[in-house]
This record gives sequence, structure tokens and C-alpha cells, in this order.
Amino acid sequence: MAGESGTSESGPPNREGAARRGEPSGVQQGRVARWFVAAAVLVLVLASASAVFLVMEERNDCDGVERYTVAVSSDFAPVISEIAGGIGCVAFEVVEQEPGEVSARLGADHVPDLWIPAGGWWASWAGRTATGPVRTVSTPLATTPLVLAGVSGDVEPVSDWRAALSVPDLVFGNPLRSGPPAGAIRAVLAEAADDPVAIGTVRPIMAPLAEQERLREEEVPVGSHLLEQISASGGTAVSTEQQVDTFRRIREDDLGTAVPATGTLLVDYPLVVTARGERHDQASAAAAVLTEALHAGRGLDRLARHGFRDGGGRALPDDRGVGPVPVLALQDESVHREAMDVWALQALSVRTLFAVDVSASMNRDVGDASRIDLVRRATLAANDVLPESMAAGLWFFGGGVGGEEHVEAAPIRRFDSTAEGRTHRNELTSLLASTAGTNDENTELYDTTLAAFRHVQNGYDPRAAHSVVVVTDGTDTGSEISKEELLETLRTEADPSRPVRVVTIALGENVDSATLEQIAAVTGGTAYRTSDPLDITNLVLTALADRTGR
Repeated sequence: MAGESGTSESGPPNREGAARRGEPSGVQQGRVARWFVAAAVLVLVLASASAVFLVMEERNDCDGVERYTVAVSSDFAPVISEIAGGIGCVAFEVVEQEPGEVSARLGADHVPDLWIPAGGWWASWAGRTATGPVRTVSTPLATTPLVLAGVSGDVEPVSDWRAALSVPDLVFGNPLRSGPPAGAIRAVLAEAADDPVAIGTVRPIMAPLAEQERLREEEVPVGSHLLEQISASGGTAVSTEQQVDTFRRIREDDLGTAVPATGTLLVDYPLVVTARGERHDQASAAAAVLTEALHAGRGLDRLARHGFRDGGGRALPDDRGVGPVPVLALQDESVHREAMDVWALQALSVRTLFAVDVSASMNRDVGDASRIDLVRRATLAANDVLPESMAAGLWFFGGGVGGEEHVEAAPIRRFDSTAEGRTHRNELTSLLASTAGTNDENTELYDTTLAAFRHVQNGYDPRAAHSVVVVTDGTDTGSEISKEELLETLRTEADPSRPVRVVTIALGENVDSATLEQIAAVTGGTAYRTSDPLDITNLVLTALADRTGR
């Protein structure tokens, strides 16, 4: 949004440094919430993308035409379609994708050359999980304010965004996928900027909306398709001034709009270079050409005609739109990432298996507590925040526990399921709270990891995100398979249609961090390292909220 997205650059991450600081492997700084992506694996399955090929007019002074892909949401695609022809010896293939979908793809192999996200914050988040560069090269090309939209006469004034997201007939989209719903949560947090625990402000508002998201079988439509649904069936939607303006112009139908009394957030549209390798510099040059065209008079006229404000947020001409509005700005990016963590856990099913090392070394102290005690403390902290809809199981491994490489302490079940009058949540909490290390140093890390991976994959539920969370303090000392055999088997058995991520959490200093990172990476998971029980809790939440896969 205006005033929030400047020029930034994210390159290849420093994995070793991140692991030392208790941060996710593959991330340069900070604890990363990988929701966007929401849900990215599920989003990419459920959502479809369309592409429009734009070819420039032939020019005599061009030796050849360079072609670049530019990913944009459906609201911005028509502008690029109109402005891109004949602006240089380049042509653009416009791929219509929601920003959460693009964020997910930046962590995989098929990436666009350029990206114009609906909300500059997406680029900031994607840069932390992408496997290549994500470089914002322009100030916002355009902006548009968030609005509430509905049938004319049915949209009631609201005091603030908390009230807006609590209206009974609200049709709320997926904030892990598209700009307006993510922006609305961002607006609530911006209103609570003076609250030191802003996430506590938004959590009760998100809970019923996330529950609706979890129960629905199809994605809420976006852009004009959402407004068409609202116009036909009623209700109130979080949209943008631009989308409503376009709907009115094309459909020749009116919609009512409202902006909370506290103001609104500007969704901004920066230009981001995401091409990799040698192509990155070439795409940067193409981005400069496109930026110049959009900032020129003809480009600005096109933007205004399609309902976009300029990068500074000035109101649309001819009394179109909602006019001058107070602008909300979020200063602390981390609270939005945390809110998306919470959303992902509440809205999307989680199916995970915790494999906890109980070899003798777990009895050794780290600071003022043993490593196994860190696990117990983290369990109590996590118990208050993990949702009832989560399904989890528990294995113990190492130390010859039960005379085996591992034992199943509890099967994978929903937290709110009951057996013998006791909830599964309480059963897991009790088991972990009473866990003790053994007297045997052997740690069958490789055998247990492979067995856990196969166990979760065999019970795959297409409606859930699947993971194995391995908590250990050491290296493998007793497995029948080697590290190379484990990595190759995981690589071979990983199924993109049934993704299961292995997440490793290493405790203390004497750990084989490089191996744990390799195990996590080959399945699209993440490796962490920490000695703080609260940090363990946060890392587990981040891992479970991670929907990006590979």
C-alpha cells in the first residue's frame, strides 16, 4: 500500500545463520509465516489461472522481440493488456493469478519474470520463502482503497474494520489467496496499532470467518465474479473501489459501498522482478520499460479509466469512487504474518505426526532446564493455541524406547475427538507433560523419519495439510538405513499430489544441523534450531501453518 512498499530485495537465503538463530532454514531474517501462500498447495489445486498473450506491434528498429511473463490479478490485467503493445522491443505474456498463488510458485520452479501483486506486502512475504530473487523495482504503479460493497441501499455504515468484518451477511474471501481479504485483516491490525498484542484484537474476529472457510468446498470468487454473486444473491463483500468502479462501468449496474469511519487501507500495485539467473537482469530492463509506460501520461490515463488511483492514492476524477478517505497504515509487518499463521491453523485442516526424541541426551541441560523439559514447557504453551480441528499423533523414538526404534504413543486423531471420556488434546498433553528421557544414547533418527513420513502419507486426506514434526537434540546413531538412503527414498516417494512435509526442530548445540536441513528440504519442509520453549511453540505454529510445500 502507499507509504508501505518501497524498494526492497530478497536474494538467496543464508541457511546456516538462520538455523543458528532458531529461524527457519532458508529464511534470511525473522520467523516466517508461510500461510500464503496460503494454503498454497490447496489453493493451486482449487484455483485456475488464465493467460493472455500480448504481442507488440512490429517495429523496424527491433532486431527481435523479447518476451516476458508478468503475473497479475484479474483486476490489473486489462491495464497491462492495453498499455503493453508497442512500448519497446518487448512483448508480455500476462498470466492472471491471485497473489497468494504467485507467492506459492516462487517457492517452486515455474516462476514469472515479473509480478504485479495486489498488495505490496505479498512481495515482502514471498521474498522470505522464495527460492530465487524477489525484487521490488518501483514505487506503487497504482493504488485502490478497500471498501465494503453490496446491493445499493443494503450496505450499512460501520465504525471500523472490526465491525466491518463482523457484519452478519459478510461474504469473506481467502486472505491466503487474494488481496482484499488479506488487506481487510491488515486494516483491523492497523486500527489496533497502539495495542501491544494486536493479534488478540483480530483473533476473535477471524475465528468465525476462518470456520466458514474451513467448511466450504470451493474458493470464494474474486474480483468481478464476487461482485456478480453479491449483486445477484445479496450480502456484503470486501472489495476495492477499482473493482466496484469497473463493475458499474461494464455491467451498467449499481452497487453500494461503504468505508469505515476510521478509514481504509490502500491496496498498492508495485512491480516486482522474479526472474532467475541471467534472465533476472534482462527482466529488470523490461520492468523499467513497463514502469515508464505506466507512469507516463497515457499509462496514468489508462489506470484512471480502469478505476485505479495513482501511486499516491489521489481520488478518482469525476466524483467516481468513494472520494478522499483517511488511510490506515500497518507499521509492524510481523503482526500480519502472525495473524495469517492463526488464520491458516483455523481455516484449513491440519494432519500431523509429532516424533519426539527421548534418547538419554534429551536429559541434559540447556540453560536452566533439560531438553526434554523444554518439550514439556512448549507443550503446555501450544495447548492454548492449537485449534480443535487439528489432527495430530505422537511417536517417541530413540533410547531403545519400548524395545523398538519408535513407539506410537497416540494415533493421529482430531483434538476434539474423545476416547474413554477424555479428549485427544488432553491425552497428547498428558503424554508429553510426563515424557522422560531414557538411559540409552541410541537415536534411530533416519529409520523413524522415514517410517513417520510413510505413515502420514498412507493416511493422506486431500482436504488437509500434512506434515511430520521431528523434535531431536542429536544425530543418528542406530538406524539401519544411511542418510543417503533416507534422502533418496524421501525424494523418490514424495508425491506432489499427496505432499507431506518433514519439519525438524533441533534442540541445543550438538546437533547435525546440515543433515536435518537436508531431510526437511527434500520434502519441502523447514529446519529450525532453538533452545527456547516459547520459541519451540512458535516454530511449531509456523510449521503447521505452512501451506507452501515445495
